[in-house]
Amino acid sequence: MKKVIIIGGGLTGLSAAHYINKQASQEAVDWQLFESDDHFGGKFHTVHRDGFIIEKGPDSFLARKPAGLALVEELGLTDQLITNATGKSYIYHDAALRPIPEGSVMGIPTDIRALLESDLLTQDGKIRALEELMLDSNVTDEDQSIGDFFEQRFGKEMVVRLIEPLLAGIYAGNIYEMSLRATFPQFEQVAKEHRSLMYGLKSHRPETVNTTGTAKTIGAFRTLSGGLSTLTDALVDSLPAERLHASTKVKAIENTTVVLESGERIVADAIIIAATHDVVLSLLDTPAVKPLAEQPMTSLATISLAFDKAAVPEIPEGTGFLVARTGDYNITACTWVHEKWPHMVPKGKILLRGFLGKAGQVGLLDQTDEEMANKVQADLREMIGLTGEPLFYEVSRMKEAMPQYTVGHQERLAFVEKELKHSHPTVFLAGMSYRGVGIPDCIQAGKAAADEACQLLEQVMP
Repeated sequence: MKKVIIIGGGLTGLSAAHYINKQASQEAVDWQLFESDDHFGGKFHTVHRDGFIIEKGPDSFLARKPAGLALVEELGLTDQLITNATGKSYIYHDAALRPIPEGSVMGIPTDIRALLESDLLTQDGKIRALEELMLDSNVTDEDQSIGDFFEQRFGKEMVVRLIEPLLAGIYAGNIYEMSLRATFPQFEQVAKEHRSLMYGLKSHRPETVNTTGTAKTIGAFRTLSGGLSTLTDALVDSLPAERLHASTKVKAIENTTVVLESGERIVADAIIIAATHDVVLSLLDTPAVKPLAEQPMTSLATISLAFDKAAVPEIPEGTGFLVARTGDYNITACTWVHEKWPHMVPKGKILLRGFLGKAGQVGLLDQTDEEMANKVQADLREMIGLTGEPLFYEVSRMKEAMPQYTVGHQERLAFVEKELKHSHPTVFLAGMSYRGVGIPDCIQAGKAAADEACQLLEQVMP
C-alpha cells in the first residue's frame, strides 16, 4: 500500500485530503493528515453569540473563482450559500467618508463622469488620472510593484487615496513592494491588450469582478448561512476520522521520511506540505527552499463590536469603508456586517468589524484585547461618530497570517519548485504562500497538490 502524508489541517490540507480521498483507492493508498494544533480548520472560526454570527477568520469567498463553489457543491452545502448585499463603499480621507467613484474596478475608475464628480481627488489629481487614457502601456518584461505600475499610469494622488486602500487591503501589504504579476495579473493583461486600463476595464466590465462603489450590482462574494466554519467542519466530517490527527506536530522531513515530534518516523511515497512557507523552511533542510526566506508575513487582527441599533448614530448608507494611509489611524477598514451580511445580525442590532494590521507593523498582537478594542472604537468615534458602548466585542488574532508576494515572487517560486523536484521529488507545496490567498485559491492549491501526488503514485504503482 502506498502512503501519502499531508502536513497541515487548515483549508488547504483538508482540501488535499478530500480530493485524494475521492481519487485514490482506499485499498491501495493510505493517506494520513497531521495537524499541530488541537483542531482542524486553521484560521476558520465562526462564533455564535446572542443571535449574532461572528467570523473571527475569513468571512466570505469570491464566487468567480470556481474552486470554492465546486467544493461547496461536492459537500452538499449549496442550499446554505448566501450572497453579500451590495451598497456604497467609502474611503476615509481628510476627516470624512468619501464614496468610491461608481463603476470603479478595484479602485480603477471606468466612469469618467463619476471620477470628475468624486471628492476623493483634487482637481489636479483628476487631471493627472485622466492622462492615463493617453499614456502608452507600461507593461515591462520584468516584474514590477503594484505601486510603481499604477503611479506611472494615474499619478501618486490617486494611488494613495483610491487604489492603495483597496489593493493593499486584500494582502495587508505595501503596494510598493508587492508583485503586480503575482497579485493582480489581470491589470497587466488589460494594459497589454488595450494600453489604457480605464478604457480596457470599461469595455470588459461585464466580465470583471470586485466592482467597488456600485450599489446596483450582484454581490461578488459568498458565505454559508451558519458561517464559514461550516465549510471546514463539513470537510472534516466527510473524511475518515482515523486518518486525521490533531495535536500531532511534524518535526522534519528527511528525504522521503516524515519525522514526528514524538519521534515516530514514517516513510512516505508522497508528502504534501499544506502550510505557509515558514513551515516549509522549518521542515526541509535544503537550498531549494531558501528563496522562500525572502517572503515576509504580516500579522492581522479583527475586532467585531456588537451594539444596540439605538445606541449608534445614523451610519451612511453602504456596507463599509477603507482607510487611506493619509492619516495616523489604527484601523485599515471597517465592515458594516449588518448591512453586508444581514442574516448574521439580529434585528435591532448592529455589528461593526474593524481590521488591524499593516505591512511592517510590529507589536500589534502584543496588545490586550481591551487595548485593541479601545483603539478601534476611538477611530470609529472620529470616523462615523460612534458614541455608544458595545454590548460585547470579539477579538481575533492572526499571527503572521498573510504571506506577502513581493516583486519577483513568481520567479522565486519557479526556482523553488524546479529545485525541489531534484532534491525532494516526492514533496509538494500547497497553501497561501504561493498562488493566491483567498479561499478558492487555497482549495485549488490543495486539489492541485492532491492531483500531483496521485499522478506520482500511479507512476510507481506495481
